[in-house]
Amino acid sequence: MSMSMRGLLNALTGVWLLLWAGLATAAGPLFLWELRDAGGGLRAWLYGTIHVCDAACFPLPDEVHAALSTADSLALELDLSDPAVMQRLGEAALLPAGGRLQTQLPAALWPRLVLAATRMGLPAEAVQRLQPWMLSTLLTVRLADTVGFRTDQGVDLWLAGVAKASKKPLWALETVERQIAALSGGGDAAQLAALTEAVELIESGEARTYFQRMLAAWRAGDATALDHLLREELSSEAMAPLFVEMLDRRNREMADTLIQHLAKGGRPFVAVGAGHFGGASGLLAELTGRGYRLRQVVAPAAGND
Repeated sequence: MSMSMRGLLNALTGVWLLLWAGLATAAGPLFLWELRDAGGGLRAWLYGTIHVCDAACFPLPDEVHAALSTADSLALELDLSDPAVMQRLGEAALLPAGGRLQTQLPAALWPRLVLAATRMGLPAEAVQRLQPWMLSTLLTVRLADTVGFRTDQGVDLWLAGVAKASKKPLWALETVERQIAALSGGGDAAQLAALTEAVELIESGEARTYFQRMLAAWRAGDATALDHLLREELSSEAMAPLFVEMLDRRNREMADTLIQHLAKGGRPFVAVGAGHFGGASGLLAELTGRGYRLRQVVAPAAGND
């Protein structure tokens, strides 16, 4: 393996290890919900996380700490501290031996992609070896970093570390293979649209506004606004099949897995990407439709404890 490819794999590992962040000091609705059964019994907490954040993200709100300490386990989409998970993600990120991304793209897109990737510190040789879904992810994360929304505020990894240090059980809502299938799903046209969207965001110079709007919706605890931004304003119509795979279908599956766990008597703290919460097919709607009650947690303003 060349040094450039080895460095690329290390960077890919960093993308997956350093996802999701929260905000410490916000007053008002948090992206945190209590999940109660039909009789009012507290069964779980649902915490929405976001991929990148600024330096104000730690420490997490007191309400998040309290819920995590009270829960009997931590549930994440994946345990990204598991070396086997990271190895599989790294393997899946690469095209088959001999494959070249350039041959899969419209001729006009390739020079734009190379220029955009170079601006993000990715050489053309490395880009040629990546699956479109991973390149879209990597470009977006690198772009976020350039405008101060850093991935080194990795809350899910922090949560996993806290759980392990306190001997709190940690479990995954899905397998790594299922997540890879979702990220790479939606068909060739949707994958091309997602990659084109990432290139256009780099070209536009509007990255700061893009991330600020998403973070504003998250900080307001507004799952509806965040869902609208993701599906209507910050993506193209051609990406809709990808959202069905990445969000809608996985929401149903994660709700199934959570309910199966609750049936065994557990009371977990569940932390998944905030994009899974809002909309008619979001986790909140899924669980409400199955008879559960959800109450959003509100952080009091200073002096109102």
